[in-house]
Amino acid sequence: MQTVQTRLSASYLLKGNLAGARACSCSCNPCDCNPCECPGASRWPGWRLSLYQLVEGHFEKISFNGHELLLLCLALPQREADPTSWQEVILCEASANPVTVLKLLEEVEPYLEALPAEVEGAASQPPRRPVYAVPLVYQQGESTPLLHVKFDPTTARLLRAAEPGPAHPPPAWSYDGPLAPRSSFTWQSPLR
Repeated sequence: MQTVQTRLSASYLLKGNLAGARACSCSCNPCDCNPCECPGASRWPGWRLSLYQLVEGHFEKISFNGHELLLLCLALPQREADPTSWQEVILCEASANPVTVLKLLEEVEPYLEALPAEVEGAASQPPRRPVYAVPLVYQQGESTPLLHVKFDPTTARLLRAAEPGPAHPPPAWSYDGPLAPRSSFTWQSPLR
């Protein structure tokens, strides 16, 4: 008789807000078109990000009501203008509990995406993306949300490596500017 082990999904109901930006040569500030077809846009963006602000709900016994968690999915090229060289990394706040973040990602990582439409399908992504804890601040500005983040893979705290590992480590990257609000989202565990 063969024994089959299955992993039960965690119980979760999470609600939050989604915002994004990309490095484009168009005049939008920020640009969040995907793909960008604005006048003056270059063929390849320099990077693209999707910020997920979890603001309400629960994950197993952890309540997010009154406490937020930020997850940033960042797509970066390993080599300039090469559509197959892109990779995504997941960034969380340096103060976030690593155990909570990694357990949460076991369930919600498939929802996180940042690859630009121009490179989707051409870039291969590992089943598990690397996860880093970094200084990350997201706040509502006068008219638009603002993001302050600095990512240096040589100094950031690695919470989980990519599997399989990428051919090249991700490059250092930072951003201090506006984000375009996209929508709200709800993630719910499958019925058991």
